Amino acid sequence: MSPAKKGDRWITPGVVRTKSPEADLKEQSVKVFRICLAISIVLHGMVAVIWPTFEIQAAQRKQDQIVIQMEDLPETRQIERPPPPPRPAVPIETESADVPDDVTIETTDLDFDEIPVDLPPPPPPGATSGAVEEEEIVEFFSVEQKPKLKKQVSPKYPEVARKAGLEGKVFIRFAVGRDGRVSRVTVMRGQEIFREAAVAAVQQFQFSPAIQNDKPVSVWMTMPISFKLTE
Repeated sequence: MSPAKKGDRWITPGVVRTKSPEADLKEQSVKVFRICLAISIVLHGMVAVIWPTFEIQAAQRKQDQIVIQMEDLPETRQIERPPPPPRPAVPIETESADVPDDVTIETTDLDFDEIPVDLPPPPPPGATSGAVEEEEIVEFFSVEQKPKLKKQVSPKYPEVARKAGLEGKVFIRFAVGRDGRVSRVTVMRGQEIFREAAVAAVQQFQFSPAIQNDKPVSVWMTMPISFKLTE
């Protein structure tokens, strides 16, 4: 048969059991709560007595120290310019008798109508004054009809370069005039030993003039002059 509860006692047929008050958790929980509350109050009171004030200080960041050095600069003085030289005395005519004779001059009469003026004659009508107008020279690629080589002269091979077995190339820039002749010959680049011979040869070239708008015009040209030894 199962036991039956009667009050605080369990009645088992044939066995009588009584519940101990110390094992009753409901009664013990109130007692434990009061003890913990008292301990907590005591601890908080002790902390308040030991540390009456509590301040929080933020950590200060160390800043780099800036050192300013003061230097004494020497005092500068403005350079005084020397006084201007005295003006030369200009003789002035005066009627006062107190002025010495060495500071007076006699009256000088000038007749500007009698001064000969030699002016050059006026230029003839249509004539321009100053230097002669320079002929315009255009670039080779901007004309309608390019100049054509009519006469080519082979450059004279320098004897020193021939004996040394040297070969090279010289780039020459020159102007071809309206008459097809070469002028304003300059060397752009090339070996120094071949430059004089290349210029002398190009100066003897002849071209048919360049044509622009059905008229001959002067143009700039660039041409390489080669120097090669023949076997």
